[in-house]
Amino acid sequence: MKVVKTDIEIEQNNDKLVNNERPLSLEDFIWQEDVKNILKSAIISSIKRQDSLGHILFSWDSGFWKTTLSMIISNNLWKNIKIVTAYAIDKPADIISILNQLEEWDILFIDELHRLKPKIEEILYIAMEDFRVDIVMQDETTSIPINKFTLIWATNKLESLSDAFKNRFVYKFHLKSYTDKEKEKILEKYLKEFWIEYEKNVAKKLASKSLPVPREIKNLAIKVRDYLIASWFKESSMFLDEEIYQELLNNLKLNDYGFSDLQKRYLELLKDDQIIWLNTIASILNVSEKVIEKDIEPLLLNVWIIEKTKKWRKLLKLDLI
Repeated sequence: MKVVKTDIEIEQNNDKLVNNERPLSLEDFIWQEDVKNILKSAIISSIKRQDSLGHILFSWDSGFWKTTLSMIISNNLWKNIKIVTAYAIDKPADIISILNQLEEWDILFIDELHRLKPKIEEILYIAMEDFRVDIVMQDETTSIPINKFTLIWATNKLESLSDAFKNRFVYKFHLKSYTDKEKEKILEKYLKEFWIEYEKNVAKKLASKSLPVPREIKNLAIKVRDYLIASWFKESSMFLDEEIYQELLNNLKLNDYGFSDLQKRYLELLKDDQIIWLNTIASILNVSEKVIEKDIEPLLLNVWIIEKTKKWRKLLKLDLI
């Protein structure tokens, strides 16, 4: 039976996805040592068994290199990776088309897992376990075999997934935040890629001004590069020393953990009162409660700066504001 294919565009082949700013191996990937060790064993086992890798679930916020880890896995297996976001899979025919295109042992990476509709989840249940898809036509169900594949899903809303669905994944990783040392290593990596020389102690202090998120650390390095290039009329080389660091603090308005303006305003509110109700904070900041919970608070909770309940918020660390 011919399967109807959709127009969903899927990035394929590692050479299209990898650039020189992404680590290409687990050894080059800084951070998540326990995750890396488990993945190494799983990859070696897959190669020795000549069989597909167990399905993998990554959970954590945006910017934590979940896609990069998936690309590294495909590189190590020497297999293609196909990447699609869940919101692009609108109907059963979409996911059937995607699954039907997979070659043996391919990696299928789906981002924003929690957006999938229940009917599409049901199709994936069978595909993940039995490597087949069922198609219903004129009250008759036809099973179509598909190639063995590894599904890697990423989500920042693990609680929205059913237990039945989560149980289909052999490996479930809740990624950890960066340590100060790891942030420093990531920043140094990007400084070197941008041909920026630096004093070791200055790089360490600068790293403390970034969010513990890989993408934000890279963004900080870009800001430093742009500032140094713009300052060439004063300096003859791209060199980051204490003097330049102090200029960066003033000109880029850097602060510990790289708080956004909205986060700083949020913390200023809590500074004056011991406890503030969530709806009060939302009203004063002129944002929705959803924005506060999704965009403002995750980092603050991660670094133990605030305490929260369903109704109120409390500041724990006064020295950071």
